[in-house]
Amino acid sequence: MSGILKSTLIMAMVAFIASFALSHINNITQPEILKQEKEKQKAALKAVLPGYSIKEIKTAPADDSDFQYWIAEKAEDENIVNGYAFITEKPGYSGTVKTMVGIDNSGRILGISILQQSETPGLGARSVEISSTGTFFGALFGSSDKTERKIKAWFQEQFEGLDSGKPIEILKKGDWNESMKQELTEKNAISAITGATITSRTVKDSIEAGIKKLNKIIQEEKTTAEVPE
Repeated sequence: MSGILKSTLIMAMVAFIASFALSHINNITQPEILKQEKEKQKAALKAVLPGYSIKEIKTAPADDSDFQYWIAEKAEDENIVNGYAFITEKPGYSGTVKTMVGIDNSGRILGISILQQSETPGLGARSVEISSTGTFFGALFGSSDKTERKIKAWFQEQFEGLDSGKPIEILKKGDWNESMKQELTEKNAISAITGATITSRTVKDSIEAGIKKLNKIIQEEKTTAEVPE
């Protein structure tokens, strides 16, 4: 009996020490994690709202939860035009996929940036894959430079220019490249990641859901502004 009690006390002590250590480590690393997330979010905003300046951050209720979005603006043909950005998320194949989306005031998608994903390496994780146009010999002999490399993930890049007011179709045409752009834009479609249709659809569906929320909020704000006091 004494042996069992001793073993139990030792296990309880080890569990307590481990829990205390993890809690302490979390307190130390949490500020740095939050800092990195803010930097990543800042870079994503710049990517999905190219040429725009952030004017305001707002939060409004949408589907029983708070929906945060950014309002941006830029000068265009001597006029000031608005752009909007928001973060949307949806469960994917292996975990939640979180995406930042930017649209202009006509509803055209300016860009997307996947902030978080834990999809299968080599399949769904290719949603953040950046392809290179550099060659083996260019890399070997040092002739490759930054102009040869794409700085955008090919899966995300294909959303640029699509009309958020229409359903986004998913086609299976292999890895996206510039030669597909015209056809896919005309069809308001993207090409799915080979072997990862679930991830492709997750990103597409979450974008459409986020745009639906944003449009509803903007419409409600306009209606409220038009009602006389």
